[in-house]
Amino acid sequence: MKTLGYFLTVIWLAVSGNVWAQNQQITGRVVNKEDKQGLPGVNVLVRGTTTGTATDVEGNYQISVPAGAVIQFSMIGMTTQEVPVGNQTTINVELADDARALQEVVVVGYGTQRKIDVTGSVAQVKGEELVRQPVLSATQALQSKVAGVQIINSGAPGQAPTVRIRGTGTLLGGADPLYVVDGIITEDIRNINTSDITSVDILKDASATAIYGVRAANGVVLITTKRGKSGAPTVNYDAYVGIRTPAYRVKMADAQLFTQYNNEAVRYDDPTATLPFDPTATNAANTDWFKAITRTGIQQNHSLSVSGGTDKTTYLFSAGYFSEKGILKGTDYSRLTLRLNNEYTLSPVLKLGHNLSLANDNSDLSGTADPAIPSTTAYSAFTNAYKQAPVVPVRNADGTYGFTPRNNVANPVAQLDYTNYNAKGLRLQGSFYGNLTLLKKITVLSNFGIESNANRAYNYDPVYQVSANQRNLTSALNVGRSTSSRWLWTNTAEYTNTFAKQHTVKILGGYVVERFQNNILTSARQDVPPQSNYFYLNTGNASSATNSEVGSIQTRQSYIGRVNYNFADRYLFTGTARYDGSSKFPTNNRWGFFPSLGAGWVISEEPFLRGKTPFDQLKARVSWGKTGNDRIDPSAFQYTIASGLDYAFGPNQTLQQGRTITNLIDPNLHWEVTTGTDIGLEFALAKNRLTGEFTYYNKLTSDALFQRPIDAIFGDVDAAYLTNAASVRNRGFEFALNWRNNSSSGFNYNIGANATINRNRLEDVQGGLPINEGGIGNGQYTTRTAVGQPVGSFWVWQTDGIFQTQEQVNNTAAKIQGTKPGDFRYVDQNGDGVIDDNDRVFVGSYQPKLYFGINGGFTYGGFDFSTDWYANFGNKVYNGKKAQRFGNENIEASRADRWTSTNPSNTEPRASNSVPVSSTYYVESGSFFRINNVTLGYTLPKELVSSLKVSRVRFYVTAQNALTIKAFSGYTPELPGSNPLNAGIELGTYPVTSAYLAGLNIGF
Repeated sequence: MKTLGYFLTVIWLAVSGNVWAQNQQITGRVVNKEDKQGLPGVNVLVRGTTTGTATDVEGNYQISVPAGAVIQFSMIGMTTQEVPVGNQTTINVELADDARALQEVVVVGYGTQRKIDVTGSVAQVKGEELVRQPVLSATQALQSKVAGVQIINSGAPGQAPTVRIRGTGTLLGGADPLYVVDGIITEDIRNINTSDITSVDILKDASATAIYGVRAANGVVLITTKRGKSGAPTVNYDAYVGIRTPAYRVKMADAQLFTQYNNEAVRYDDPTATLPFDPTATNAANTDWFKAITRTGIQQNHSLSVSGGTDKTTYLFSAGYFSEKGILKGTDYSRLTLRLNNEYTLSPVLKLGHNLSLANDNSDLSGTADPAIPSTTAYSAFTNAYKQAPVVPVRNADGTYGFTPRNNVANPVAQLDYTNYNAKGLRLQGSFYGNLTLLKKITVLSNFGIESNANRAYNYDPVYQVSANQRNLTSALNVGRSTSSRWLWTNTAEYTNTFAKQHTVKILGGYVVERFQNNILTSARQDVPPQSNYFYLNTGNASSATNSEVGSIQTRQSYIGRVNYNFADRYLFTGTARYDGSSKFPTNNRWGFFPSLGAGWVISEEPFLRGKTPFDQLKARVSWGKTGNDRIDPSAFQYTIASGLDYAFGPNQTLQQGRTITNLIDPNLHWEVTTGTDIGLEFALAKNRLTGEFTYYNKLTSDALFQRPIDAIFGDVDAAYLTNAASVRNRGFEFALNWRNNSSSGFNYNIGANATINRNRLEDVQGGLPINEGGIGNGQYTTRTAVGQPVGSFWVWQTDGIFQTQEQVNNTAAKIQGTKPGDFRYVDQNGDGVIDDNDRVFVGSYQPKLYFGINGGFTYGGFDFSTDWYANFGNKVYNGKKAQRFGNENIEASRADRWTSTNPSNTEPRASNSVPVSSTYYVESGSFFRINNVTLGYTLPKELVSSLKVSRVRFYVTAQNALTIKAFSGYTPELPGSNPLNAGIELGTYPVTSAYLAGLNIGF
């Protein structure tokens, strides 16, 4: 690589010296005439020659021209301008825009392209759309905005959402997309202030993602942050503050109904049994446990940015502060971000720059700084509040915490009071790049990215005793420290040329090398004093000390290539390839090849159709490609050995040291491979006011990782070994329509809709063995992943009404042991007269069959309005709270209409303290419709604010998640989870919240 660097430097010195001697250097910026925003990808050409360049993402350009030249500025769908150079050195241009949607430039892997030139499936969301949502992370704000992208949000402060692009394509390999921020690959973007983002580009199909090879099977999310612009310094301050409340509360039984129900359950089984709760008690509590553990949350955000520059240097500095007090008491989160993005023009052919960010976060209870270090079960307080008896007071008259020996449910208030958890994280992220232009047609880019994380968390358990089931007799302090570092060096060279005015070729080649290292150290000691200033390991009992350390080093090496060909802006071709090597796999399986092909036809540009169809633009595209997924434990192919198994051996029975292998490994373990096909149609109508896109996709993940069961005799600790043994398919349709209308009266409006239909299916498993998952802590499992079904499908018994009489029970052979009148009747699916696992049925999964978003807004005068709606249909969720019963827990108020001998219900079973079995009774619809966001703003007139020495003042109010219509009886049908095998179970889930905020934008 050093030799290559020296070689390029020599070429640059030779070429640039010759260019400088003969040509005049012109710089400038091209903007949209309507909104004065920079236009990337504009062709800047010296008329009558093939000498040219293109504007960057901010609309800036540089070009070397001969004396007397005329520069031509052009972009499909926009008016072309020609400007004589004369004695000018700076030429700024405004282009009229009449076909914006299909002509905008999008970010693709290792570069940018005009949207109309893209042969893959790429969607872009502008930063100004994201900031309308009062959220921590940009991915949270993507919900409802992009077809094919499912966002599952959580109400927990600081919690990242679950993101699925075109369904779940893996079982164990990690289903999250790849994130790339200014060229830096990362696993998490919660360190990025949304106000700092220019755009988010989502690569969905293999043609777009194959350039990222083994990392790209789940899609790629590219984030571009803002840069400074030449000109006087500009200062922007954005802030909002408001409250958060629970979006929904489950109505639970009060003390009277609870007592009646549980006493009835006991007496039904034994008429002589002592009643567990006194129905005549006059001093019994009537506690609302959900109210006892929650509060009104408070959220605020402040962002300040300063940007500007000269022809030689541009800069952007920003600082942001975000904080949220969650609705669950004690769940607090705050984040401070700093950013510095600078670019330096050293010569007409050489630019250097950097994008640097620093983020510091602090989390109480929720444990979001680093999920690998000790966490807490604070969220289970929601489940305990659901189940705890309302007759139990929060505190007794003597100040002690209330409890009942009749159940084993923890007092959730005490649970929160005795939880002491804090996590702090510090993340540095940066990229340093150099951009060199050679011979006017070759651009060489070198980008060195770094990311460093340092996190510390502690979890302190004091001495306490609420009850026999909720106590801790010895204090303990658990401390975790996590550090990680990553560097990524990307080197690319791109050749661009136009031949005979109709043939445009772009050829990209590059080399990427990456190294990642992490280390997690956990330690614990007992008998630590309860004061927070003593929460250090050295204050505890040294003899009780325990510690553990894990870590890994991962390296990757890649060769990338891409060819783009454009004939007359009508026929498009893209071919990409990546040759990837990863240290995560055995030596014989470390390299893989990931190709893709894409083709496009701009039908509307055909001469025989131009002006003869209702379409302003019409483009068809098709693509095929392969991507990979290497998200497994880097030690998955390593044997582990247990020591300390000493034994006596030989005639003298000498004690020998013994060891044994505790796991079996597959020596041929390799990454998962996803092969995808994509067919799309993009169009514009009605003078480009109506734009849309229809897409069909079909992707098959082969060699998916699977824990294959084996006989215990082989000695593996979990009687299974990890191997590539499954195939998962996702196929579906995406639709997107957008209407934008600007009128001379000043009333401008837009409305858009997108929808996704997806079908997920496990196609094959070696040996045909299913996976049972979804345990809810009462000995029952609820999901099964089996051939022919969606991943993580609910697998339960089908209820068929309720036994009304003992005679019906006696005359039915197929029933659960101990069944009585008032219990569910279960369908004997195979007719063998026995209810067992052979009678379970698949009743759907957490993966929706359809989800869609609607977005719209208008501006008039100084007013602006915007709204986003989101809906999710066809999926199922499992009410784990309702099903996790052992005896004398609380019930939902709807159980008042339960079966009794005088109320022969056929839907609500009798009062019972038996452990429930997994059945369709607990499987509910996960469909919902929600108004995500409603924002109304007003911008003060310029003549008014100019007297205040500011350029812009806008006030606004926002309501987030103001209305949710759902069928699910639990807290929330949105159940984020990292494991696709048991997703969709509501147990210990932080409910989604509603927010009402007021904000201010000021520009100087």
